[in-house]
Amino acid sequence: MKRIRIINLNYDRCKPDLCGYACLKNCPLVIKGHKNVITIRKNTGKPIINNRTCLMAKKGTCGICVNKCFPGAITVVNLPDPELSGILVHCYGENSFRFYNMPQIVPGKVIGLLGVNGIGKSTILEILAGKTIPNGGDFQDPEAGYSNLLKSISIASIRHFLTELEKKKITVGYKPQVFSDLLKKQISVREILSQYQEEGAPYSTNQVINSMELEAILNRDPGRLSGGELQRLAIALVLIKNADIYLIDEPCTFLDFRQRIRMAEIFHDLATKGKVIFVAEHDIAILDYQSDIIYVFYGNSHKFGVISKLAYSTKKGINNFLLGRLKDENIRIRGKEIIFTRMVKERSWTDLPSIKYPNFQKSLGSFRLNVKRGDVYYGEILCVLGENGLGKTTFARSLAEQLDNVIISFKPQFLHRKYHGTVREFLTEYSQTYIESNDFKLYILKPFSINHLLDKPVSSLSGGELQRCFLAGCLGKKADLYIIDEGSAFLDVEERLNATRVIRHIISKNDAACLAIEHDIQIADALADRILLFEGMPGIHGVTIGPLGKKDGLNRFLKRIDVTFRRDSETGRARLNKKGSQLDKMQRTIESYYHDI
Repeated sequence: MKRIRIINLNYDRCKPDLCGYACLKNCPLVIKGHKNVITIRKNTGKPIINNRTCLMAKKGTCGICVNKCFPGAITVVNLPDPELSGILVHCYGENSFRFYNMPQIVPGKVIGLLGVNGIGKSTILEILAGKTIPNGGDFQDPEAGYSNLLKSISIASIRHFLTELEKKKITVGYKPQVFSDLLKKQISVREILSQYQEEGAPYSTNQVINSMELEAILNRDPGRLSGGELQRLAIALVLIKNADIYLIDEPCTFLDFRQRIRMAEIFHDLATKGKVIFVAEHDIAILDYQSDIIYVFYGNSHKFGVISKLAYSTKKGINNFLLGRLKDENIRIRGKEIIFTRMVKERSWTDLPSIKYPNFQKSLGSFRLNVKRGDVYYGEILCVLGENGLGKTTFARSLAEQLDNVIISFKPQFLHRKYHGTVREFLTEYSQTYIESNDFKLYILKPFSINHLLDKPVSSLSGGELQRCFLAGCLGKKADLYIIDEGSAFLDVEERLNATRVIRHIISKNDAACLAIEHDIQIADALADRILLFEGMPGIHGVTIGPLGKKDGLNRFLKRIDVTFRRDSETGRARLNKKGSQLDKMQRTIESYYHDI
């Protein structure tokens, strides 16, 4: 495949105060007196390498700056052939992220966006929302606006959409990935909803209050809401907007499985009203269930991203992503295939050593939790499933009080950036371990891709980076019981599966037990040895059921949620059946909600 080389600079890794501008001092062109090769940003003090004059970018004959940069900030990136990748839509700078190609605008369809973090999903949603003005690659002329990009686009529907968007004739409902702006509001949820409601919107305020289950929080301000409540409010505010296009970025974070199903049904209903809907999501079971078509993103994270030229059926799009190739476009997007176990082989735990917990009750205000005695075996991952508000996190925290003779390492549900220090200091304190040891580097830092983050302040981390650091701190500690509360939140598909592998390896290596609270049914299926269910009435009372065998536990859980799923014959992944389909009816008849091959 024909390639175009550019020099990419990771500004998080770039440390001029440590290296003394090694790239500038050792560049042969700079030494010879050429001035337009490497310049220094006045505001940051970090270098910019000109790709039009750099010998490595032009001819591939140098690479001295790459070798001399010991922080590893400079890399050579091979961009794809424009004939395969499509047009350059946006570039953030000379040595920064670039994004290629545009999706089709299809009314009446839920369009799913699938790809890893840092590959451009949020970028394309911001462009479609009018929040980011695409520059067509000409980042040096911000005044050009849409004109550079429109020159390159031949597809009439996209040209028309961007032209109307530039003229502000397109109205947009946009739910960003991070909804921190909501936390700044000092008024009640009821007042916020009344301010956002627009005439002609697809749903009224009362309808979204019922469908998004907001009744209990109407008199609270956003600062007193949980992550799941904030997420539901953010989605509700989009649904009461009268828009031409609806853009939803990662709606499943903090939502339980039942709420994810409900949200998917709402998006389908919105599509029946003729609206254009784009949804970026990492929960592949939900993405499959809620989408009509899929666009696959590929490339090199934080360097360049490409969106597939074709819109695929949900099955084909997700399977192509997992198998690492877009056969119809003759493109390989990953070296390794991702294949899930197709059959459940449940292990017998009889007579093995375990950590036992007793019957106990816990009260929090008007909420009551009733825990029945159970155990977690050494070498086992006990996966906890249940709706939000049933006491799963309360149970996890209460175990520390009940098990005073057991060393526990805890990864909390809600992550924070309040730690005043670097990732290196945070991991050392959290894990209580020497993180420079070979074992820690091999089993924790390397698989979680944290090495390049060690000198970053914790306060500057993204959601995915913060989650990986908390997981690394938790699993890096020597413990008898690891408690991981929603470990897949903020992680992309590949990172979730990688975290699953790391958790399994650490539990086996340390001969420890693990309690994992999870809402992603695909990850729960891949992670669990047995299942502990929480049932009851959210916010009122909760009770534990089990532990149960994996198949019995998942079957009971899915029956309560009122959905069935099967395994995909090609990849082994869990696929939710469409309600009322022939397979869904058959499985309900034989009460096999969790259908194994």
